[in-house]
Amino acid sequence: MSEREHQELTPEEQKENVMAVVAHVLPFAIWLTLMVYFENYVVRTVSGLVLLAVARPWRWYPRLQLKNIPAAIAVGVLIFFVWVGFETPWMAQKAPAVAEWYDRLFVDLMHPFKTRELFDVPAEIESDAVQEAILLGEENIERTRLPFEVIESGPHVGRHIYDPRVTGLFVFWVHMFGTSVIIAIIEEFFFRGFLYRWMMGSPFFKIDPGRLHWPMLLVISVFFGVEHYEWMAGIICGIAFGLLYIKTQDIWAAIIAHGTTNFILGLYVVQFNAYEFW
Repeated sequence: MSEREHQELTPEEQKENVMAVVAHVLPFAIWLTLMVYFENYVVRTVSGLVLLAVARPWRWYPRLQLKNIPAAIAVGVLIFFVWVGFETPWMAQKAPAVAEWYDRLFVDLMHPFKTRELFDVPAEIESDAVQEAILLGEENIERTRLPFEVIESGPHVGRHIYDPRVTGLFVFWVHMFGTSVIIAIIEEFFFRGFLYRWMMGSPFFKIDPGRLHWPMLLVISVFFGVEHYEWMAGIICGIAFGLLYIKTQDIWAAIIAHGTTNFILGLYVVQFNAYEFW
């Protein structure tokens, strides 16, 4: 990698540089913290919205160029298919070996070469035959297993905690807003707007956003990828969003692409009971 560019700054420019860095880094850092300690998506979404309103990282960028919207949506749709393609029921039926080895090699870096962990559903929602076999203590019972945990008891037994029938439609759409808008804005300003250019020079907001530097792009994309459970899809996603930003020089195009992917993914999750992606 080439040596980082560095410009001598006046005290006023240095102050602006510090403000710009904080405005990009702080929302991302706090969002990650909220992901670890707060399962409640309303809290996370509202907190993210407040953080963005206070930080206003868009101050260092031009406005959205309408001509870039079609390309941004197209990239977002493409990345959605990349994200779920190898883990769809269709792929599991048509090419089970491919689906299995994708799972083993490119999902969950913490458990390499293993498939996703599967969880038994509560016995009370199993078929009568399975319930009877469980009561009789039979071995080798073919239980229903899912790649995510479900509620164990109560009126919503067998459902995921993010299921809209559990959360209610208001909370569900707050969740969708958080994943499709808040996350997209926070992550794109951090990864593509700030980190990619900061690695090339300082102040980062004066680095040409149309400058393609493959080593930097790959490093940032790997960083972005390993932040996600589906890490290989995340790396491809990071490259695609990065190239879109470089090509258009419009951070909002990358944000729209990211939001499109997450929005369609949310609909897919609910429609096909694929909560492992949430």
